[in-house]
Amino acid sequence: MKRVLIACFLASTLFISGCLSGDEQIPDDFFGDDIYPLVKVNSFELINQDNLSINSSIYDGNVIIVVFMFTRCPDVCPIVSSNVKWLYSQLSENEQEQVDVISITVDPWEDDPEMLTLYREYMSIDWNHLTGELEQLEPIWGNFGVGLKTVSSEEYGYNISNSSDEGNTSGRHHPDIDYLVDHSTGTILVDKDGFQRVWWGDVDWVPDLALQDVKKLINEN
Repeated sequence: MKRVLIACFLASTLFISGCLSGDEQIPDDFFGDDIYPLVKVNSFELINQDNLSINSSIYDGNVIIVVFMFTRCPDVCPIVSSNVKWLYSQLSENEQEQVDVISITVDPWEDDPEMLTLYREYMSIDWNHLTGELEQLEPIWGNFGVGLKTVSSEEYGYNISNSSDEGNTSGRHHPDIDYLVDHSTGTILVDKDGFQRVWWGDVDWVPDLALQDVKKLINEN
């Protein structure tokens, strides 16, 4: 199942041709997909479930587990949240001090602080869930290579009502129909220097192996 995730698809590197030279060694250091070339996480500021402003700088120096989700997700998002909850519980107290988890919504039209609070309570999880205006979230989605499309909730996954190509998050508005969000992304592990290092696809999770990847990042010098 090992693959290397070539990060050229991310918005910041979409127009770079020839990302790899012919003799350059592609890393294969993790159980999840190695992100290569490395992508720096751009600083951002959003609001959390308590309507408090959260600047990404508060996570500097720690390993960060970044989850993209939305509260009305009927399938994958709750599973990913549960996987991350289990993973964090397996870390020692010292390891937990070196790891932060954040969830960022892909549905700012519905996911206000109240909805995020209800989701956290339902899932019994305690890390920050972040939302904001579309103009704030689009650069973050682009930085992490998130592609979105909205689909009819009656035909989830089939009839697309408003879509964007993967990595292109511009020009969206609140859909006029009852909708759900189909987002092409995964959970991203960020190292202590603020670089995206590992990608775990939402349907590819192997919690034990993802845990080993997090531990490896914790122990990097």
